[in-house]
Amino acid sequence: MRRRVAVTVAVLAGITLVASGCTTTPGSAGPSASARPATQVLTDAIAKTRGQSFTYTLTYGTQVTADGAQDVAAGNGSRNVTFTDPASGLVLKANLVMVSGGLYAKVDLGAAALLVPGLAGATNKFLTLDPKKVNPNGLAAGLLPTADTVTPDSYLGGVVTANSVSATQVTGTTDLSKSAPKLIPATSIAKLDATSKVVPFTATLDDQGRITKVVLSLPKIEALPAADLTVNYAGYGSTVQITAPAAADTVPAPDLVYSFLP
Repeated sequence: MRRRVAVTVAVLAGITLVASGCTTTPGSAGPSASARPATQVLTDAIAKTRGQSFTYTLTYGTQVTADGAQDVAAGNGSRNVTFTDPASGLVLKANLVMVSGGLYAKVDLGAAALLVPGLAGATNKFLTLDPKKVNPNGLAAGLLPTADTVTPDSYLGGVVTANSVSATQVTGTTDLSKSAPKLIPATSIAKLDATSKVVPFTATLDDQGRITKVVLSLPKIEALPAADLTVNYAGYGSTVQITAPAAADTVPAPDLVYSFLP
């Protein structure tokens, strides 16, 4: 049970991606721009998204789908995640909201909820969680819908090589030991050999030079399968309204929940 819930928490994570600048070959960021190193293209693309609100969708192979929104200026975020366990067919869902430092989670663990005291009767309620009790260095770190788990600049931190394929696409490799999705503990990354830690990435830019898509080709990492992790961004700079659930729709999270957030 502990393993299943731990894996569930891991995949509920807002799941982060990787990329950003080191060695590169020349490229261009737009039809009218002069040739620039691909790492500079990525740096500029990140800068153009920094501080802006946005919405996003995420997929990880065929097992995880997610969508959410970030009000970056206010520090608020929301995330919906669906995880399908291919071995058992179990479908797990979560709706996560963070507003003004408060964390709320509506979690549907299916039959597994019956095994956690306090969850069986809370299927239609948001659990109020204390972010300070969630281990920031563990699997649960990627669960929190904070900006540092999903913004492009949080993903693009370990690029080894980069190449501008076109005015709107940069490809290359990135080192997971320098920047990796937060759902993967550093201890798991450390177990990969040096070759496996360097993985391919693709970053897509819009006509304004902003990152709108990142694809990271991840290897098998312990219980997590080898698969592409893809994030699409939209609505940069648009108004994002994220509100806390009504008090009547919340219940305190059982203490046992934190034991499943390693």
